[in-house]
Amino acid sequence: MFCWARAWRVPRGTIGASSPRSSAVPVTFSSSRSSGQGNADPRPLPLSYNLLDGDATLPAIVLLHGLFGSKSNFNSLAKALVQRTGRRVLTVDARNHGDSPHSPDASYEAMSQDLQGLLPQLGLVPSVLVGHSMGGKTAMLLALQRVPETLLEARRVCLGPALF
Repeated sequence: MFCWARAWRVPRGTIGASSPRSSAVPVTFSSSRSSGQGNADPRPLPLSYNLLDGDATLPAIVLLHGLFGSKSNFNSLAKALVQRTGRRVLTVDARNHGDSPHSPDASYEAMSQDLQGLLPQLGLVPSVLVGHSMGGKTAMLLALQRVPETLLEARRVCLGPALF
């Protein structure tokens, strides 16, 4: 436990009052760091998902899990949302999670790109994104990258005020 904590310690002076918050996590940072591909566009992966049937005229609700989670984390919630709202509800395994394929690129840009390929393929545009933790960050990035008409709403759940 002690070694793990030491491995994640931030060196003094790298994050402080003088550094602006917006530059702490630039949008293109994680793809170049995790995949070594620089600014190359990540390739979408065919994600594993469960789509619960509902009224196709209403925007679907897309539930995105957190780190170490899977689409099955939302089984009960998805069923309840279908019953209460009548909407279609999609639960998705992010890349490198659950039944989805694995890839060396585990960046938020790649996860967003995966969803940009999946949602239109399933006819779920526009939709409401609800993400927990890692899924919340993916939803926020997707909301920033998408054309406003294709995304109705993005919500993050339980994402603390920490710098990631």
